[in-house]
Amino acid sequence: MKDLTEEITQPLDIIYRMMSAFASSADIPQTLYEGLDYIRAQIGAEAASFFYLHEERGILKCEACIGPSDITGLEIPANAGIVGAVTQSDTVRFVADTAADEDFTGAVDAQTGFETKSMICVPVSGNGRSYGALQLINRMDGKLFSDEDAALVSVYGKSAALALANSQMATRMVEADGFQRDLVMASRVQESLFPDPQYAFVHGINIPKKGVSGDLYDYVMRGPYLYFCMADVSGKGTDAALVMAKTISLFRAMSRTQPDVDELAAQMNMELVETAFNGMFATAIIGRYHPETHIMQCCNAGHEPGLLLNADQSFSYVEASLQPLGILDFQAHDIQVETHDLTDCRFFCYSDGITEAEINGQMLGATKLATVLAEQMNLPIKLQVENTVEIVQRKTISLPDDLTVLGLGCAPKKTQPERLQVNLIEPSVAGEALLFSLSILNEVPELRRLRSEIERTLRGTRAQSIIPNVNLAIDEATQNIIRHAFPEGMAGQIEISGYISDDLLHISLTDSAPLVDLSQVKPRELDQLREGGLGTHFIMQVTETANWWHDDGQNRLNLTFKI
Repeated sequence: MKDLTEEITQPLDIIYRMMSAFASSADIPQTLYEGLDYIRAQIGAEAASFFYLHEERGILKCEACIGPSDITGLEIPANAGIVGAVTQSDTVRFVADTAADEDFTGAVDAQTGFETKSMICVPVSGNGRSYGALQLINRMDGKLFSDEDAALVSVYGKSAALALANSQMATRMVEADGFQRDLVMASRVQESLFPDPQYAFVHGINIPKKGVSGDLYDYVMRGPYLYFCMADVSGKGTDAALVMAKTISLFRAMSRTQPDVDELAAQMNMELVETAFNGMFATAIIGRYHPETHIMQCCNAGHEPGLLLNADQSFSYVEASLQPLGILDFQAHDIQVETHDLTDCRFFCYSDGITEAEINGQMLGATKLATVLAEQMNLPIKLQVENTVEIVQRKTISLPDDLTVLGLGCAPKKTQPERLQVNLIEPSVAGEALLFSLSILNEVPELRRLRSEIERTLRGTRAQSIIPNVNLAIDEATQNIIRHAFPEGMAGQIEISGYISDDLLHISLTDSAPLVDLSQVKPRELDQLREGGLGTHFIMQVTETANWWHDDGQNRLNLTFKI
């Protein structure tokens, strides 16, 4: 029984000792060396060595060795000798007599003068990864190695593989953690470079695709002028971010003297050309704006077209007339500067991260972006920029690049209320008990506020008992309008009005979407429903009547409810 107990506990003891050693030390080479010494003593071998596989170089290198001849650092081809054969085949080789083994070349013995008579060689591998091989040479008592000896060495080989795997994983985690910390710090530093949103007439947003951005926007008051810059640095990652930071520094420093726009652009370009890094350059729009006179001057150096958006929602572009910054020298007189009055106009700069964002398989593009911004000209510029970026982020699966938008210019012509405004109007038809109208943007988040306003308006009226049905019908109708009437990316409005007459609540919905094919919204049987048809079915179930039609170039839906 004693022999059997020793036979069971010896491998467990090896596992315990090896795992404890590997867990308690971060010095894997030293731990491997100590492990070799322990297993060599347990087996009673003259020498022990560990060869690590360097796949990229196609070699096995001795990383740890104990014995009369130190071969640490010795390199052999990855497929050479018994060590190479064991590594390649991932199988144990127990060579009782090397003289009778055809794979034994004796090359190492020839270099060291050590005579190898008997050998155990086991793979160090795990989870589909080969790390190399472990070998023990010659028993000190002169006997040949046994199968039991080979089994014990195999236990150590598996333990060593697990230790190496854990060590590499820990190293990667430490490196990744360090990189992530550096990335977070770089992101915070970069965020600090962007200007504080302290002016009502200018606002910008930057959304990095990754932790740091190669886009930049900046603005700063110099005397009576607001100088602004929007740029997109070529390339990605930290290199682009460093060039971005440098460009911001140049913009800040060189705008202090309140130069003309062409002089500022020429000076920034000269510095970027002189210190060009790895062929990187920056497309840019550089300009200045006088908040009192509303006069804006700018030039476009190879950047996306600047967008001039009028209060009446018409728009035009400031096209590129200059090469990007940081490529070749140019003089101030080479630069075409445009002048525009922003009294009733706003100017937007943006990066290709927003125009190239894919929505339903199609890029947003400059025209659709202009349309989205145009629908919000009644909003403060801060909300206009933030809403636009939110719409794109919500509707695209992933950003193709860093996303940046900068806008400046006139105040809104009318203030957008913080919540939906319901206008109660005196009844104009005998028998009417309530007449109201309200307007929402064609965005799904608006529906929650719409339901709240409908409920608030109808509470306390004769229609109070049918509020759930009214909300269900209006919710389904507006969702269908938003999702199926408006093209993807197009901003617009939906007008809802209603009144009570006799025993009916009348609700009408009109929208600014392109005219729809009325044949596609007609009620159908449940087994014939098309996309959006289930909502139409619900509407028909809770209303007395529901009629879809075209009214003066607009889509219109009239609903009646029995009260």
